[in-house]
Amino acid sequence: MSTFNPEGIALKQRLAFNPERIALARRLEGVTQKELSTRSGLSQAKLSKLQNGIISFNESDVVKLSGALDYPISYFEESGTVIPLSELTYRKTSRSSMGELNSVSTEYSLLMDVIQKLCHVLKMKKNPAAWIDEIAPHEQSLSEEKIERLAIRTRECLGLKPDGAVPNVTRAIERAGIIVSPMRSLNMRGGANLTSEGVTAPSSQWHAMCIGYLGNGALGGDRLRFTKAHELGHLILHRYRKPDSPQLVEREAHIFAGAFLISQLDARLVLKSNLSLRDFLPIKAGWGISIAALISRSHNLGIIDRQRYTSLNIQLSGKGWKKQEPVPVGIENPLLLKQMITSAYGFKTDQGLKIDSIGLASELGAPFRYLDYWSDGLDDEGMHWGIAANRFEQRPNRMIA
Repeated sequence: MSTFNPEGIALKQRLAFNPERIALARRLEGVTQKELSTRSGLSQAKLSKLQNGIISFNESDVVKLSGALDYPISYFEESGTVIPLSELTYRKTSRSSMGELNSVSTEYSLLMDVIQKLCHVLKMKKNPAAWIDEIAPHEQSLSEEKIERLAIRTRECLGLKPDGAVPNVTRAIERAGIIVSPMRSLNMRGGANLTSEGVTAPSSQWHAMCIGYLGNGALGGDRLRFTKAHELGHLILHRYRKPDSPQLVEREAHIFAGAFLISQLDARLVLKSNLSLRDFLPIKAGWGISIAALISRSHNLGIIDRQRYTSLNIQLSGKGWKKQEPVPVGIENPLLLKQMITSAYGFKTDQGLKIDSIGLASELGAPFRYLDYWSDGLDDEGMHWGIAANRFEQRPNRMIA
């Protein structure tokens, strides 16, 4: 466990300031050099020279940047690298700007830096998700039947029965050692133009694995369950292989998610060729899968033909169910990252277990509001998405219970 002083500030040796961190912070916050110059009081010319390493940092410069961005000074001492876009699995549209894509990769990289530090503090010597290496396929060509079998094998690795509904997708993934975390960039800067609802880095050699997803209540529980299963599919199917076509990469993960959530055996028992849209409602309620995903699963398994598949999707659009389906499915909130932070940096007081937000940010080299967002709220087990998101804008520095 890390040592904190009475004020809650982490005790750590000062390192050299890293100029590259300025550009990364600007990516995350979506601010121009001119805007940062105005906020910090540093001239734009000096800021440009600092960012490009032409002149050296002094502590006064860093204090100004830290205050302008509300970042801990330790952030500017980090040497963390950004995971290349080519290693991330998420979909984009023709409208996706490079700034939006970079925002996602930068946030995911900072999140993984934090996770690495937590693993070190908690003395986690082995990747808890090493089981993925044992089942991940290596062959370039993968049949749909093989993907179906891998989905069932994954259920076994997660301690689930091969059939029946998955009670809690998030908890099953976390119990298997994979961190699940909402990401701000998927919801804000990238949210408008990225079609992706999740992101992973299957081939990276980090000490841990993480699924980032679109949080802040933007998706219903059924969509989130499918998104997390889809990203789990990427981690397994694309650990050692990457099909030439991005469309095929996504299709494979899509098939995996459907097979993971409802096995082929169960699907053939439950899904019939003559089901109406309303017939899907109780199935959605019982399995926690969207009507759209159930229709897609029916088509993939040949239970319905292309004509029926098209007809049902037209009906979905006509009823407005493409945007919001009836029969809400509960949100599954993640716990693992919150538990790791509490285990590593929580301390007991007369009022219970507390975490010092300023000290935590300093120790992990990331703004507290990001740590809070990624953990789905650090101060209350019952924290809801909207409250956590609002606190992102409030930028608090406080003792939290």
